[in-house]
Amino acid sequence: MSSWFYNLIQWHQVTKKILSMKNFFREHPLRTLILFGFTVRIIAAIFSKGFLTLDDHFNLVVDADTIANGIKLPLDYKDSVLYPWSVSLIMSAIRFFGNTSPDMEMLVVRLLQAAFSTLGIYFVYKILETISGEESANLGGLLMASFFILPITAVHQFEESICQIPLLASIWFVVRNLQSKENAIREQSNHRWYFFLAGIFLGIAMILRLPLLSFALPFVLFLFLQSSTRKHSLFFFFGFALILLLQAASNVSINHQFGYSFLERYVNVFKHSEALVENSGGYPAGPPWRYAITLLGIFLPPFSFLFVFASFKSGKKNMLLSLPTLSFFVAHSLIANKQERFLLPIIPLIIIISAIGFVEIKKWFEENTFRWKIYKSLWMYFLVLNFLLLSVSIFVYGKKDRVEPLVYIQHQHNATGIIFAEFSYTFLVPEYYFGKPMPTYIELTNRNTIIGDIEKFNGKNFSLNYCVLYSNNIEQDKILIEQALKKKLLLQKEITPSVGDWLAHKLNPKFNKTNTATVYSISD
Repeated sequence: MSSWFYNLIQWHQVTKKILSMKNFFREHPLRTLILFGFTVRIIAAIFSKGFLTLDDHFNLVVDADTIANGIKLPLDYKDSVLYPWSVSLIMSAIRFFGNTSPDMEMLVVRLLQAAFSTLGIYFVYKILETISGEESANLGGLLMASFFILPITAVHQFEESICQIPLLASIWFVVRNLQSKENAIREQSNHRWYFFLAGIFLGIAMILRLPLLSFALPFVLFLFLQSSTRKHSLFFFFGFALILLLQAASNVSINHQFGYSFLERYVNVFKHSEALVENSGGYPAGPPWRYAITLLGIFLPPFSFLFVFASFKSGKKNMLLSLPTLSFFVAHSLIANKQERFLLPIIPLIIIISAIGFVEIKKWFEENTFRWKIYKSLWMYFLVLNFLLLSVSIFVYGKKDRVEPLVYIQHQHNATGIIFAEFSYTFLVPEYYFGKPMPTYIELTNRNTIIGDIEKFNGKNFSLNYCVLYSNNIEQDKILIEQALKKKLLLQKEITPSVGDWLAHKLNPKFNKTNTATVYSISD
């Protein structure tokens, strides 16, 4: 009896805590959503190491490291320096305090990006609260906080993800002024400043991700054409133009040409538009409807069809958001290069539009018991599956078989020369993770020329003391390397691909290669 009574008390306490949490959410919904989203992103920042795509590392991280080391970027650098320069400041600060671990350096960068990305939850909530109401705001804020692809992409080095925050900030400053009913002179003055800030933030978003032009142009045009925003649109334009002017001026110091980034990204694109549509440049390609299928997939069918219906329902009434979003989507659908991350800038906009629509279609479903059961079942399916995917995604170690061997060797602080035997597949070595000073390394990709390739380095002013082997026949290739070196390979660590890398390989083996990396020390 005592045991039963004790369990009853425990369940009563759990119930009280759950009710207390529900009451807290009702009283402080925005605070709760931000806390939840921040927690999830911090977990992702700690555990989701490495990089998800090549550009994730070899563009942003390498560029930031280059700047932090005091080396100039190449003259043909096309992007804005704002993002890599910001990350380079973080790197420089960490190094100033004596850190020598690139792994620790990237942890700090990810943690700061996690905190920064949490602002997206705030802006989505406030935009929805202003134009639709608290119910839409709660729903959109929840999706922004917990949608499984957002936390992990937020903490990695994607310009497509980092530009979401200034883009949402720009929309928020516009929306809050459209809804204002005050006509006082002071309020009118505030409106002008808010529109000026909206232009600045849209400019920042666009230079962070230059292909965002397909969103920015219709957005700016809509502000000029709409009667309620026309009188303040000039202030918006001044803010927008100011950022573009600063970006064009920054090109002089890097590229020795005013506006080089815009010329390369926009003028050349229009000149070679046919090639852009037909040639993917070796990147993943697909038909124009590929991104439509991608969106249906990531929003988890069959729920995604309900999601699309809600978006179309509200899109007609919220043209300021839906038209630029549709313009961006169509423009990217026509381009041959179809990488899923290109859609990241508009995911928060799609969430906003759909959250408004769900409030509207919910009323129709509530009119019929059978329809209401279907509606609730679809939501339960989405929430459960999204939670499971979120639980996995925030722990994904991107390209673990490439990054972790370097992290392991760097932590030994004794590397003088390293062999990368890439017999199962070849790849760019993420040498940033070696730290400074970087040890010399050689890459072996052909079993038939291994002896000659190693002999080229004999007599050099370094000694090989580590080997990282990627092979489909480890024992055979280990013996082959030992014979070429005339030394022994001693096993130090085996590094298997992460769950995320394994799944990516299964889904798209052509572009996502994985294998076990075997780390050996080289001994006489």
